[in-house]
Formats: sequence, structure tokens, C-alpha cells
Amino acid sequence: MKKIFPFFILTLSFLLISSTSFSSNNESKIMTNKSQLNSDTIELAQDWYATTGTTRNPYGTNYSISIRVNGYAGYGGCVSISTVQVNSGGSWSTASYYSVYGEDCTYYVSVGGESYYFSI
Repeated sequence: MKKIFPFFILTLSFLLISSTSFSSNNESKIMTNKSQLNSDTIELAQDWYATTGTTRNPYGTNYSISIRVNGYAGYGGCVSISTVQVNSGGSWSTASYYSVYGEDCTYYVSVGGESYYFSI
């Protein structure tokens, strides 16, 4: 029993020292990453949101298109948009978006001569 106790203390000491070393290494890596990414903080907090854009033809046929928005949820309930991509014809492409006057959180993109409205 007396021989096992020193071995136990030695093992415990080794584990304690190595975990402290591991922790400080991770902290320095995290701090380095944070300092390198300070300018990209907003981009890191962004998410992709999927929605559907639809035309607003009062007479005739209305069409829809798949839209994905990169941005972050703001305090006002709307998503602060960074990038909008549309899928027409099977591939995603970046599109310019415009706010709809008088409608909160509603935007539109123009694709193929049609305006597609979406809320996010």
C-alpha cells in the first residue's frame, strides 16, 4: 500500500501539470485567433437563412424562387443582411437586394426580368 501511494501522487501531479499546460496552450491559441479575427467578428456571428421569393403579379401567374440570406438576427426582429443568393436554374448566384418601402423586413431581388419579394 505504501508503494502505491507515491506512485498515485506522482501520477496525479503529472496529470495536473499536463492539464494546466494544455489549458494555457488552448487559451493562447484562442486569444491569438480572437486577435486575428477581430475585424471579422460580425461575419463569424452570421448565419444562413432560407426563404422563398415570390412575384407580386396582381393579374396573371406568380412565380417563386429559392433564396438564401447570409446575415445575423438584429434586435428589431429583422435579419441584418450581408449577402443574398438566389437559385435559378440549379445553381446559387449572388444577387443585389433592395428594401421595400413601407414594409418592415421585406426585400426584393430582380432575376430574369422579374422582381421576387421575400421577408426575413
